[in-house]
Amino acid sequence: MEFTVHGDADGGPLCLVLGWGNAPNQPAVRWLLDALGDAGFRTHAAEIPTTVTSFEDEYLRPLSEYVADAPDFTATLSHSTGGLIAAHAIRRGDLPGRAVHLSPWWGLHPSQRIPFRILGRIPTSRALISTESDPNVLGDLADAGSREDTGLAPSFVREIRRGQASLPAAGPEEVAFCTLTDGLVGTDAIGERLPAERIRLYDGGHECFASSGRDAVIDDAVAALREGPAALR
Repeated sequence: MEFTVHGDADGGPLCLVLGWGNAPNQPAVRWLLDALGDAGFRTHAAEIPTTVTSFEDEYLRPLSEYVADAPDFTATLSHSTGGLIAAHAIRRGDLPGRAVHLSPWWGLHPSQRIPFRILGRIPTSRALISTESDPNVLGDLADAGSREDTGLAPSFVREIRRGQASLPAAGPEEVAFCTLTDGLVGTDAIGERLPAERIRLYDGGHECFASSGRDAVIDDAVAALREGPAALR
């Protein structure tokens, strides 16, 4: 797990746990980091490994160790796989309970359920399946060429399924943003973990920050980071 810091030194410290395959140098992620900086946050962004053999040792432990030496974060922001990691980290007390999860991967998309069950049985941590990005799935402003095709490993699939199976209950200040047409995460799992008043729907792809209308979405996310769930009512 790699960490980078973005934004004005005087801004409130924010922890952002990025999604699988996301990196600060990607145009859409860079736009998000700039928007957070303009909103007054100093963002500590965690870029996560795409192949792991232990959810705890390679996701939760490095995040906990970094947070221990970082400034006291005012809020948590996450995306996709980062939303699964952040949910566990919040329950452990490593990250603030005031959290905005963007398209959190709390459950498998219907198209993933059978393939992931089969793939997870293969005893290897080698990447076996290509994961070329589809801009139509990520968002109409996505630059697929900026993402590396690192491939999907069975060990990663097993650890994600295990993390989803042990997903803790949501805290009172957690909210989620999602599109009901998301092709990468199970939106039913978002509805099962959070009440409707703590879910903000948007039109677009899996990455709201790579979708048209992203300015309004991120404005609402910033408000929720500052004010909590009341900002969505």
